[in-house]
Amino acid sequence: MRNRTRRHASTRVLLAGLGLTAALAVSGCSANYWPDFQPTPEATAESDTPEQNGLAPVPVSEAQTQKIIDRVASAAEKGDASLNPDDIAARFKGDALAQRTANYKIRSEVSDYGSVPATITNEMLGYRLVQSTEVWPRTMFVTVASEAGTDADGNVTDAPSLALILTQRVPQADFRVSRVISLRGGIDMPKAAPAEEGTALLSDDIESLVLKPADVGTAYAAILQGGAEVAEAAPFDLTDDPLLGHYGKAWVDDAKAKSDAEDKTQKYSVSVAQGEEPIVSFSTGAGGALIATTVIESQVVDSDGGRYKPQAEGAVSALSGLKGQQDKIVRRVAHQLLFFVPSKEDGSQIKLLGVTSELVGAGK
Repeated sequence: MRNRTRRHASTRVLLAGLGLTAALAVSGCSANYWPDFQPTPEATAESDTPEQNGLAPVPVSEAQTQKIIDRVASAAEKGDASLNPDDIAARFKGDALAQRTANYKIRSEVSDYGSVPATITNEMLGYRLVQSTEVWPRTMFVTVASEAGTDADGNVTDAPSLALILTQRVPQADFRVSRVISLRGGIDMPKAAPAEEGTALLSDDIESLVLKPADVGTAYAAILQGGAEVAEAAPFDLTDDPLLGHYGKAWVDDAKAKSDAEDKTQKYSVSVAQGEEPIVSFSTGAGGALIATTVIESQVVDSDGGRYKPQAEGAVSALSGLKGQQDKIVRRVAHQLLFFVPSKEDGSQIKLLGVTSELVGAGK
């Protein structure tokens, strides 16, 4: 693996150009918005940390987290080079595994496919939430840097800061990444308790937030499908939303306009729904929660019985096995999302902090 390890003391200085660090500089947030980590002795196992002050122990120290991220980055580097999902299966699961598995399959068959997953490095950025618990599963939230690369056309790709959700299912098992979310530039991350104090995972039906965690993905899915004017949009700050101009209703409108301009009779529709992977909600020091969830967008192109039929080619063919003209084609896009949901007492709006979108399926 390339030597990517650069410890935290230098990270805050050297990575000012990356999304999350840059966001704090632009927005004027103080250093208090980052946990104040102190060096922690190396431990012999990923999950053994002594109880402190009579509280539930924080089961993963900073040094242990670094070891875990080292292994995740190494697996990702190998898989991204080989395009073989077997190379990441031991360290990835859920939507993070589905995203890369689909991307690898497409790129192994479509040499000019332009979507390349952000490179995961082992360079932790300092914003870390660790579940305080004595039982399993154990979950944590870690931000890391990515690396700029090149796409199939030789264009330099972005290097966003990444939020990783990792879970250890049972004792002695590997921590595996369930979501990889690219953080938006210019955002404010909510204040977090120091990582050594730990944080809690919240239930999906907790009532103290602007929206229950179980409802956040469903509400955002309704916004994507129906546009920013739907009733579900009221609790959300949709300023400069990165998806609304390209996906969901916007995709239908753009596709229909192009089809009408060519005098075609194809029909376009979209449905967006909460994904099946578990929602993960971390309590923060700001009284609200960081909520990671996934919505699945199904984009439908239908010939509607006319002579103009959609073509299965490229990425669609790679994922579906379909080729040539079809009566109908459905593309499935997974949007991995990270929100800050404030408390009801705070009264402010829900903010989308990051998103990773990837074509993960196709059919008819």
